[in-house]
Amino acid sequence: MALFQHWQSPVFQNKITEVNMNKFSRFITIILIVSFCGFIIAACGSGPSSPSGGSAGLGRPAWINNPGSVYPDSVYIVATGSGRDQQQAQYTARVNLLGIFGMKLSDEVTIEEVSQQISAGNQTTNTGTITASQKISASASGILAGAEIKENWNDGREFYALAIMERSKTRDLYTGIINRLTQSINEILNIPNRNTIDGYSRYRLAANLAEDIDDCVKVLAFVGGTASVPAGLRSKNDYLTEARNIAATIPVFVTITRGAENDPERRILSAFQRAVGNVGFRTGDANSPYVLQVTLALSEVQLPNQTNKFARYEITANLIQRSTNQGVIPAYSINGREGHLNLSEAQQRAVRAAETKINNEFRGELEDHLSSIR
Repeated sequence: MALFQHWQSPVFQNKITEVNMNKFSRFITIILIVSFCGFIIAACGSGPSSPSGGSAGLGRPAWINNPGSVYPDSVYIVATGSGRDQQQAQYTARVNLLGIFGMKLSDEVTIEEVSQQISAGNQTTNTGTITASQKISASASGILAGAEIKENWNDGREFYALAIMERSKTRDLYTGIINRLTQSINEILNIPNRNTIDGYSRYRLAANLAEDIDDCVKVLAFVGGTASVPAGLRSKNDYLTEARNIAATIPVFVTITRGAENDPERRILSAFQRAVGNVGFRTGDANSPYVLQVTLALSEVQLPNQTNKFARYEITANLIQRSTNQGVIPAYSINGREGHLNLSEAQQRAVRAAETKINNEFRGELEDHLSSIR
């Protein structure tokens, strides 16, 4: 769910309108914070009402052991959670609600800090930020759009919370999200020439949106709203296949424009060629529409009180569109140093270290950037 949490953000809508496919910065800006806080704050909507933030003296409320007796299953999807404080209880309730849809928290993208407010009775208090043990993934926050923390209670030792999603409202909300995302895909793919890096990028973004749509369909299926799912939806894999097909038509020429003498075994050149090929592009010649221009510098590093010799490598790689002579993505740049008893061996070690670094990371960075350009 790389982009789902941004579907209603003004920033996202502007970028779609302009077909600006910047990566939305894996991600999590205003809409995520709003969704998260809105999810935490007790709702004032329809449905059963009971005092939030109760205490031991009021007796254990029925919704803790039997939430269906207060929030009937025909109207609501509910999950309870408990913890050592109210914040943890609410977090657990959200995780349990996510589990109802067969989804789990991701270990990848997490919200490090989200300022949040919790309503208790007539008072609203700031609780600071989520602790390290209470990180919740971006995908979790996205899939829980429209959810509410409806109840809070504690007995002086244990804290409890109840999260709900109203079925009818959820159907309307997720139907709207699917329609918006489908429209966005149509706008993104409305291009005159698909067999370009721009076309490749657009299909990669469409794949991310298709994944979000699939998650929305899962929610609709659970709440009985599959009748409103548009016909003919394409899967994430469909768009990724199209992206790979486009890449296979695009030749990219990889060349070291400065410092080729520092790569006599062609280790650096070959590392970049492998990465470009693994993304799916063809090997091109000097007349290719795209060229990856690499520079490689090796220099001796003088370190005090050292008997070893040290060599420093500095490498940059720019993917250039030949027709405009403009960079397609931000330049890739790495540097480091290696040492040995003699300078020649230190330089060889530096080149090998650079090769390893390129092999480990350049393909991923290239794909990430190419999935976010306009």
